[in-house]
Amino acid sequence: MPADYVVAWFKYYLKQKNTEFSCPGFNEIQRKTCGSKLSYQDICQLIPLTDKQREYLEENLATLVARRLFDFKACPGCQSHVERRDRNNLCVHCTICTANLKRSYNFCWTCRREWKGPANNAVRCDNNGCGQRVRTSDPLKPCKPEFKREILTQEGEDIYPIKDKSPDRKRLALLINNVEFKYIDDRTGADKDELKMEMLLNGLGYTVVTLRDLTAQGMLAALRDFAQREEHVQSDSCFVVLMSHGDATGICGVFDSLSSDDEEDIFPADEIFNCLNTPNCAGLRDKPKIILIQACRGDKEGSVDVQDSKPRHNRGKEHREKDFCCLRSCTPDTVSYRNKENGSHFIQDIVEILNKHACQDHIEELFRKAKSHSLARQT
Repeated sequence: MPADYVVAWFKYYLKQKNTEFSCPGFNEIQRKTCGSKLSYQDICQLIPLTDKQREYLEENLATLVARRLFDFKACPGCQSHVERRDRNNLCVHCTICTANLKRSYNFCWTCRREWKGPANNAVRCDNNGCGQRVRTSDPLKPCKPEFKREILTQEGEDIYPIKDKSPDRKRLALLINNVEFKYIDDRTGADKDELKMEMLLNGLGYTVVTLRDLTAQGMLAALRDFAQREEHVQSDSCFVVLMSHGDATGICGVFDSLSSDDEEDIFPADEIFNCLNTPNCAGLRDKPKIILIQACRGDKEGSVDVQDSKPRHNRGKEHREKDFCCLRSCTPDTVSYRNKENGSHFIQDIVEILNKHACQDHIEELFRKAKSHSLARQT
């Protein structure tokens, strides 16, 4: 497996607060995902890690292990990690904030706000709402049962069968987000796209596998292994989202070079369809596969923000497959736009439209609304 693919999976496990890493590669002999347990030491022996990768993995591993052994959280005042020595007292003292503010500073372990009320043997502070679970509002509007019945009545056998929410349903989504590149500019703001897309897909009932900073070979390995996941058999659909730099030839890997003498690190978009088509992905046979691609397809100038492209020779082809529905962030030969603060226009529009209208529209109508929304934004 490509080294960048292994590192991306390790980071994904750490993001899930899991220190046990399982090999994601598909075992052709056993016809199932490998699943072999690998430690950080095993990873170091298998692949050469860069200093940056090693620092990231060791720091996050240490944080997860420390949280299991000790009781500590980030102070809301200075964000430094503070250990709670008395597990029966929710009032925690921060020495750094005390020194900076020139007064005693305590915060509540539960609501993570500056402490109010008696400090000794405290089981609850006097902050409004402390002790009550704060729920983050989900912007996704749920679909009503009446809408499902109406669609089934109108479409008959033309509509794809939908599995009801249950422990047996296992929807998977793959999200690849290339942010940091070796030879070209990083995609600043792409983390906003990642967070919003993860929230949307989770709201739609998908378990999201998020992999960052892959080469073309890493992206190919990710798609091939994703296509063989056993969960697809119990699924009714899937989402694949790719976000990166790009041009007319494909989607850029993180080692893409501007030098014409070097082999270009480009992942052809057609490979997405090849990996997930009928012969290569039996688990998703006759099931809808939704593909979203945020990447430029050329270098023709636009008018605003940051281009997700770089100059190249313009050549390309399109691929059509059964049960696929694909939407790209721009038309052939043109650039796609990304705001450094808020993320790409395409992903933000997709998330907004699906949050508002997925409860009442088909995916093709949702894509049409997203394109109309994007055009209105630029006029």
